[in-house]
Amino acid sequence: MEIIAISNSISIVSVAIISATSLYGYFKIESKTLLFQGIAFILVAVGLVSSFFTPYTGYYFEGIGFLIFGLEHIKTIKEEIAPLIIIPYVAGGTIAIFFALYAGIETLLFYQRTKRGVNLIVGTGLILVAISILLQMTPQFSSAGYVIQALGYLVMLSSLVR
Repeated sequence: MEIIAISNSISIVSVAIISATSLYGYFKIESKTLLFQGIAFILVAVGLVSSFFTPYTGYYFEGIGFLIFGLEHIKTIKEEIAPLIIIPYVAGGTIAIFFALYAGIETLLFYQRTKRGVNLIVGTGLILVAISILLQMTPQFSSAGYVIQALGYLVMLSSLVR
């Protein structure tokens, strides 16, 4: 149980730094993309914090945050792209998995178009987070899920270091 608390704490700190950096960037250069990323990661942070109290409620906040993150790339590309649709089970964890995976795939598609390494790093981190949520929902792999979650957020945080 201790590894779960440590991993979740690392995730919360990483997401808070990512969110603060995005919002700082928004106020500095007034980029709406950074504003939406900041808001998305605030929602993810709220979900992570609430998982200490009510584990499954946090997934809904995370899912909404990942949805905002993924949709921002479609808006940025400015093309008529049909979003990748998979019909998830109607539960918080599966919605969070779906939207984290969606945001990761959209970010990797955005990387393919822009060839910016930061998009590859963030997309990889989001895919790791999607995998981690699935593992967290499986009792025998729950601890590993939290470790992979922390790794995914650290990967995304590493994109800020240049």
